[in-house]
Amino acid sequence: MKIAFICYECPPDTPAGGIATYLLQAANMLQNRGHTVEIFTASPYRSGVETQANGLAIHRTKTATREEFSDKVAPVFAERHKAVTFDVLEGPDYRAEATGAIRLVPDIPFVVKLHTPCCVLRQQRASEKTGFKAKFRDMLGAVNQRINPNSIETLEQRQALKADIISSPSKAIGERLQRYWKLEVQKIRYFPYPYDAPTNLLKIPIKERDSKVITFVGRLEFRKGVLDLAQAIPTVIEHFPDAKFIFVGKSQQSPNPKQKMKEYIESELQQYQNSIEFTGTIPNDQLHTVLSQTDICVFPSLFDSFGLVCLEAMAAGRAVIGSSSGGMAEIINSDAVGRLVPPQEPRQIAQKAIELLGNPELRVKIGMAARDRVLRDYSTNHVGDLQEEAYRQAIKNRRRSVSQ
Repeated sequence: MKIAFICYECPPDTPAGGIATYLLQAANMLQNRGHTVEIFTASPYRSGVETQANGLAIHRTKTATREEFSDKVAPVFAERHKAVTFDVLEGPDYRAEATGAIRLVPDIPFVVKLHTPCCVLRQQRASEKTGFKAKFRDMLGAVNQRINPNSIETLEQRQALKADIISSPSKAIGERLQRYWKLEVQKIRYFPYPYDAPTNLLKIPIKERDSKVITFVGRLEFRKGVLDLAQAIPTVIEHFPDAKFIFVGKSQQSPNPKQKMKEYIESELQQYQNSIEFTGTIPNDQLHTVLSQTDICVFPSLFDSFGLVCLEAMAAGRAVIGSSSGGMAEIINSDAVGRLVPPQEPRQIAQKAIELLGNPELRVKIGMAARDRVLRDYSTNHVGDLQEEAYRQAIKNRRRSVSQ
């Protein structure tokens, strides 16, 4: 197949979040499986095409803002499609970035990949404890979204409704958006992000350790559950005074408008400052240096559509405490491979952490089972078959709709 991806995020020029990680894993997986794959993405300072060693082509379009990306990339894709005739196009749900392209090339079989669209982000922001004014702004924003036919949420829904297949990395996000967007159930395909664990994670030894290091990796923001972990710290330290907590990630807004999350947590936990470390953002290829010194990872998100960071920690053989809300609950599918806690339950985070800190042998057992699960169920060999089948079904669906 000749497969095209449209996505604003593609390092090194644009943000390297979870969408970008998925994009490169999926594109390289499909290229290495014998398909012709091309990515159409953005750059703040250049336009042009680069080709990787395996033949994957990346088209960059100079784009000043993310808001203009869909319109900017559309003619670039349409012109290339005339020369190549792609069999299928995939774009993310977030910000409906393929809208311009499918407007110019309306007959191409189209797959929408679910990540976390703006409607879900807004719903999560509405639950943040950021004061009356912020909540009022969210309420006003929600009203504006409903009455504005050109709002980004409306565009996201319209793009999804035009898709021939909806590809969902978890039942959690797929079923949620099926209800909210009124999607056709038969068009949704469920399969995880492909994940070939890097060697530097797989080489981390899984063994009993005397240290008691608990690590959080992700943006330091309310929806990632970072405040719930912070609230659990006093209870854990009461049982294990030598426990240490490492926060890896960029600090975002806190409940105090005058403080970023790092400063807010430090001010709330002043008496525990010797037990807490903030590293800031670290390059993904350096994550193994932190995880190799970690005993337990905690990811208590309010909701995540998938939970890639959970896979990374499991590949490293760490015992993970994840959120029971969202896709992480489908990754940690039994107590054999980790522990789950409901969102916004600091007491349960503390209980699970105390259980695991007190039982090094159990941590090793969980870490070994977790690594085995990642290698077995999330490898590109396994996911590649499912992704290819979804594309073939999108092509069939489009042909059927044209013939009707």
